[in-house]
Amino acid sequence: MAVSVEHISNFARQLEINVCLELTPELLVPKKRIRELCQENKCGNYGGHYMCPPRVGSLEEIKARLLCFQRGLLLQYSRPIRVGRRQQDLRQSKLDFHHKVLQLEEFLRAAGIRDIWGMVGGSCELCEICQAKLNEACPYPEKARTSLVAIAVNVIALLNRFQLDVRFDPERVTWTGCILFKTKVEL
Repeated sequence: MAVSVEHISNFARQLEINVCLELTPELLVPKKRIRELCQENKCGNYGGHYMCPPRVGSLEEIKARLLCFQRGLLLQYSRPIRVGRRQQDLRQSKLDFHHKVLQLEEFLRAAGIRDIWGMVGGSCELCEICQAKLNEACPYPEKARTSLVAIAVNVIALLNRFQLDVRFDPERVTWTGCILFKTKVEL
């Protein structure tokens, strides 16, 4: 069964995803400079998180995986939060977006789309402490997701290409992710 982009966008709006735009996976180009920023490890996840570099693959491996997909959706979820003050609210908004991406993936699977690669905003936080730091197996391998930044995509350049706002707002958090898929969707 084929599903239209409009049908997908309507479901995304029901999930309170603010932006759901069609994109071609060719726009997701892993950049060496973005990977180098990850290697600086300012967030503390480099090498210690299953959904972050280097565990998500080399730039060459990521490029090869991206070539497997023909279609995609750029997603944004935004909600009011005093970004610098309420860390638990910030984490919860990230988890909310993660779950919305999973729900959208399930919607696509129900429509007959099987080969899907969903990416969330920021690092995966299904666990408060990633089990990679404890040398334990990921307890949620079917739900854990990487991010566009983790695969070395320049998200600011991507958002600029779509003429989406990239300004920091201390009163609102916006998470950006995407879903790539192989099965064609009706236009």
